[in-house]
Amino acid sequence: MTLPPLPPAACDVAFKEWAGVCHALSQGRQSLILRKGGIAEGTGGFTPEHSVFWLYPTHVHENQQGLRDNEPPPAPWGARDDAVPLQVLAAVESVDFVDRPELLPALEPLHVWTAETVLKRFHYRQPGLWVLSVRVWAGVAATFVPVTAAHLGCKTWVPLEAPVSTLGLAPVLDDSEAARRRERLAAALCKTY
Repeated sequence: MTLPPLPPAACDVAFKEWAGVCHALSQGRQSLILRKGGIAEGTGGFTPEHSVFWLYPTHVHENQQGLRDNEPPPAPWGARDDAVPLQVLAAVESVDFVDRPELLPALEPLHVWTAETVLKRFHYRQPGLWVLSVRVWAGVAATFVPVTAAHLGCKTWVPLEAPVSTLGLAPVLDDSEAARRRERLAAALCKTY
């Protein structure tokens, strides 16, 4: 998947993820999103429904997060209960499926989940785990989007009522570090390009 050097001018979809993971992605301490599946599986296999999206921090199952990073993410300035802060944009660079648990430890430098959490996800229902490598941009200030009925429930994708501007976002990692992490992921997954 080839990415533009800059994010699009605006984006109208968000991806629900644990707040601690969103924070780690925004700080450059994480470069992956791990999913069991169900985002969009068709006859061609798994693909994310959207290649660029805002990260929608959620506190659902927060006490069960199982992150190596125990520091809670800071609350955005002006945080409210009726709105969610959008401050971090992600673009999917690659989608891979890990079907061998012995590959999981090599992914640890690229995420903040505990080994136990990743292994539980891997073995849930049927063995395997989807690995989304993402490039991330973050802004200094968050845009608060009112929570609507379409946002509620246990779902991955959240449609936004209006596109949110990406003006002022900056890449979390510079190009050389992003390339180094892509190479590390390829090596961890025993891939060649």
